[in-house]
Amino acid sequence: MNLFTHAQIDFAALRRGAYNLRWAEVEEGVIPLTAADSDFPAPEPVRAALARVLHTGYLNYAPAAGLPEFREAAAAHYAARDGIQLSAERIVAVDSAASGMVALARTYLSPGDEMLVWDPVDFLFGHAATSAGATVVRVPFARTGPLDFEAWERAITPRTRMIGVCQPHNPFGRVLTRAELERILELAERHNLWVLSDEIWSDIVHPPHQHTAFLALGERARPRTLLVHGLSKSYGLAGLRIGFVALPDAQAAQRFIEASGALYTSFGATTLSQYAAIAAWRDCGAWLAEWKVHLTAQRDLAVAHLARLPGVELPAPQATFVVFPRVVGTGWEPEALVAHLRREARVATVPGSPRWFGPGAAGHIRLALATSRDVLQEALGRIEQAWPVARK
Repeated sequence: MNLFTHAQIDFAALRRGAYNLRWAEVEEGVIPLTAADSDFPAPEPVRAALARVLHTGYLNYAPAAGLPEFREAAAAHYAARDGIQLSAERIVAVDSAASGMVALARTYLSPGDEMLVWDPVDFLFGHAATSAGATVVRVPFARTGPLDFEAWERAITPRTRMIGVCQPHNPFGRVLTRAELERILELAERHNLWVLSDEIWSDIVHPPHQHTAFLALGERARPRTLLVHGLSKSYGLAGLRIGFVALPDAQAAQRFIEASGALYTSFGATTLSQYAAIAAWRDCGAWLAEWKVHLTAQRDLAVAHLARLPGVELPAPQATFVVFPRVVGTGWEPEALVAHLRREARVATVPGSPRWFGPGAAGHIRLALATSRDVLQEALGRIEQAWPVARK
């Protein structure tokens, strides 16, 4: 059975409950290719696990670090996928990868510190740094070709404490090679920096590319790596707000728990979400494999349509289920182009605003592809029909 056909989507349910710029927030007739969230229902084993927990009638507190079963399942997931031996005592459940990033920044950064953040990159890196009172220092990140490690080196000052690594990269969809990650590790070692490694997209990598976890670099990486992972992209569990962080050792995990507020119940993941995550990791391998096949086909379809539009540059992303075409050749500013497509094509997209991705995002728009082929084909057809003639 194909799990990702148009018939599997309940659009009435999406219009009632899919927020964050999506179906519940757009007018009737508009197709939202906006937030990176899935239009498909969560895997059946996850829904069954949630039903079992609810059937007991008990929704108690979990330990501050998370349910033991959750921590063990997270460690087993990384061991099976990446060959990394992560002990459960180094893992802490968090209420989303985003929340984990902010809590890590607040644990390891102080006012006046600096954090190197790629440009462009997801806004959560900058948000995490500033929430800790640290200063964001942006360094260039290339969609293709060599990375400018010399520029990164020049950006480091005596106040630099951390470098953010978005691997795979959002919004470009670039998958860093092991050699590139080794260069980052060398940089961190030479300047005694923490590495905040956001790997939330690490399951969504298109063949023939392969993800290399930062911790896969070996024992050299372990003392300075702060790993963040979540289940919103891989299994469509965004609304459950569930993820985890992995710290260098048990003592670091305890420090994080104390700094985060989890000991005082002001931070932490719900028991319900943790049971859902356990079911996803243990019972949804086949579901995830089919999801990835669907998303690769969606990427191929989007690139084939968008790359032939006048004024567009779009190399195929190596990972994620978003595309980030460069549109400066149209003569339109991205904000104006997004407004035009919303009005004329009835398709909602996201501008490459510096507010969301940094100055390096200027001249781009972003489209999310986690929907049915029918919906994506309709949206792309509308975009082609409404695509403006390049301005002089």
